[in-house]
Amino acid sequence: MPPLESHGDCNQYSSADDGVSMVPRAPILTPATCLEYVLAESLANSTDKAVFSGLDLRLGRWDTRRLYKIFDFAVVGERFPELSGAYSVCLATQSSLEKIYSLVQVSHHWSGPISTAIFAAGNDELYLLQIYLSYLRACFRPIRERVSFHLVLPRERAPTQLKSVHVGDFTRFDCAKPEATLNELLKQRKPDTSKWRIKNPYPQNHLRNVARKGCQGSHVFLTDVDIVPSVNFAEQLDKFLRKRKPHHLTAFVVPTYELDERVRFPRNKTDLIRLANKGLARPFHHKVFIYNQFATNFSR
Repeated sequence: MPPLESHGDCNQYSSADDGVSMVPRAPILTPATCLEYVLAESLANSTDKAVFSGLDLRLGRWDTRRLYKIFDFAVVGERFPELSGAYSVCLATQSSLEKIYSLVQVSHHWSGPISTAIFAAGNDELYLLQIYLSYLRACFRPIRERVSFHLVLPRERAPTQLKSVHVGDFTRFDCAKPEATLNELLKQRKPDTSKWRIKNPYPQNHLRNVARKGCQGSHVFLTDVDIVPSVNFAEQLDKFLRKRKPHHLTAFVVPTYELDERVRFPRNKTDLIRLANKGLARPFHHKVFIYNQFATNFSR
């Protein structure tokens, strides 16, 4: 995506390269950020085909215990191979259907490759996932270009067929409302699928490993899908890692904060410290489970 020039308080953007108009369309995500924009309708969209259209559910690979069938690179980001060569670090994340809307904000902040594993149970969830991923790719260029998706299906509730998805099935939704669009689609999920999901544990570690192994670079930044990286973090982290001498068994800790929903996403460390001093930012899960973050020295 060409560089953007800000006008005023993030109300309008234009491309520095070709003058293409940009319109602000803030998804229903918190905290707000000036980067939550999509290209105006005048910009040609490069995708009009539903995802998974060539997927054969009889294939795929099983995990070692044959509990889950995995389809690596079920959808490949248009620039994912190129970005994987340009960046030494890849963001790996995972999600169920109901959380995948968070990728909108993540992909606008992370300019490198993103490897995403998604869990879907039953024909109904797979169909809804087809529609929603097609919608995301049609509406948001960063997702279409940067994100590759891997599909993980449970053996006990394995989808048996792929329904035909037409362009009108996903282009009828408003690009300005990714979370509301997903909530509307989730109403079509069958009650027995919802009950099955409640009774059966979400295979988080399986999905993390699938996403991690989908990364092609030398380093992996492993996060949950609702963790939003700092703006330009991919470039900064890539520069940092290239300066480090290679050393085995080294892990770098990235402090994670949660923000008050009323504040705008901090532009830098100074902004974050200011919010923390005002009580508007705090260590992630500080109130929910403080012991989870004891390995991180937030005072630094």
